Amino acid sequence: MQRATDIAEQMVGTYGMSDILGPLAYDKQGGGQFLGGNNNPRRELSDATAQAIDKEVRSLVDDAHEKALNILKNNLSLLEDISQKILEKEVIEGDDLIKMLSSSVMPEKVSN
Repeated sequence: MQRATDIAEQMVGTYGMSDILGPLAYDKQGGGQFLGGNNNPRRELSDATAQAIDKEVRSLVDDAHEKALNILKNNLSLLEDISQKILEKEVIEGDDLIKMLSSSVMPEKVSN
């Protein structure tokens, strides 16, 4: 979850990938560092902006978590088959794993 949160924070704060906040970079690790520091006053955030960023990050992480759970639930029998094979053989070789995973299906709800 930490990694997912870090990625979502970068998406919103660094790369401006937010419909709500728009295409602006909010984090303090921007391009001003090569000029001797981060002296850009635009990097200071209001409480409202910080809360909006947190809300957007939370939304991204929650949506991704929901999608991941749906994919796992939709492929539960496949996961059980893979687990059983690992218990039997301890290792699943690449071709066997690819063959098993080729039967996975995406749930209809998973989309952007």
